[in-house]
Amino acid sequence: MREELDEYTDVLMGRQEPPIENSVMSLLEYANAVYSRAMELTIKLQRAESDGVILKGSKPYKFRTGELRSFVELASKAADLGSRRVTAAQMEYNMTHG
Repeated sequence: MREELDEYTDVLMGRQEPPIENSVMSLLEYANAVYSRAMELTIKLQRAESDGVILKGSKPYKFRTGELRSFVELASKAADLGSRRVTAAQMEYNMTHG
């Protein structure tokens, strides 16, 4: 899971190109996709915790409450930025062609 988040982070931070290219929508779409995946991982870890498979204070627990939670925030902020870029592009288009 850590390696998966590292790959996503590299794209969100601009160190790697996104696997999908959709002009101004790319960041928004990618960030939403990886945010959803991170929430899916959270759900799976929480289920394992409630089943007693993952114990409080264990490495998977610390991963969920640490790195994964921080990644969720990072992806959420990237999606917000992507949304603002789409809005700005719409405004620019309307001013040019309006």
